[in-house]
Amino acid sequence: MMLPGKGFTRIIVELIEGRRKSSNVSLSPSLVEHAIRNKILLQLLRTLDINDSLREKQEKNYATIIEEVERISHALKGLSYAFFKLTKPISYVPADIDVLVGHEHVHEATKRLMSLGYKVVSKGSYCITLEKSSTIVDLYQHPTIGDIAYMDGQALLQHSKPTEFNDIEINSLEEYAEALVSASHAFYKELIYTLNDFFTIKKWATKKSHDLAELLNCKPALNFALRLNSMIEKGLLETPYKLSLPIWLALMLHKLYSDSLTRATSPRILHVLSNPRGRGLILSKITRTQY
Repeated sequence: MMLPGKGFTRIIVELIEGRRKSSNVSLSPSLVEHAIRNKILLQLLRTLDINDSLREKQEKNYATIIEEVERISHALKGLSYAFFKLTKPISYVPADIDVLVGHEHVHEATKRLMSLGYKVVSKGSYCITLEKSSTIVDLYQHPTIGDIAYMDGQALLQHSKPTEFNDIEINSLEEYAEALVSASHAFYKELIYTLNDFFTIKKWATKKSHDLAELLNCKPALNFALRLNSMIEKGLLETPYKLSLPIWLALMLHKLYSDSLTRATSPRILHVLSNPRGRGLILSKITRTQY
């Protein structure tokens, strides 16, 4: 499903890639809203060299994330872990901090984050959510939707490395793995594809991404992302792109058929649907047009 965008997608892509002069573009409220919905506002403001209260707020929020990432990185030193959906080829302010943790280190990682002042606010089978003030950290054993694992997080951890993030050394996924995570997260979990995903996949997807997609049974998601990227490049598609329910169901059915981990964890959806909060979460993902 293509959402209305008045050509803003093409404008933003051309601006960020240097194919359109920033002097010819005004930062209208509609363009700002489009950038927000595409998870790319900070990059747009930096590209246009905007210096106002909006830019100041974005930079302040970004600095807060960097400070927390540094604290968390120090706290988790020596454990099997990797930040993911954090490092990107563009600048953006993540809504929360996502960390993959080895099975054997989940308890210790949770304890160390609690020593930083975080409190556990929810526990799933493969994800523990902690919160401190306005900062949320999700500790994952596997990336999940409704307690169903849609990627093998322990296998993903084998594709991590020390990375420099804003002058901080952290453990994060390899770039080719981040590209696959971006596609899988967009289509299996959020049902929305943004320009944040577009740039991540365009710049970081390689043959290794395809090899990893084969291993983790995520090839349909990566291939679909590449098809959308081609349409965006040609100016044929506005983002965010909302995945239709039939396409999502087809992707999930393929996942269930081909992925033993997803299949083994699928009965957990009954637990999710048995409570109002869980049903509301699933319904929200199906009906919303941004996140």
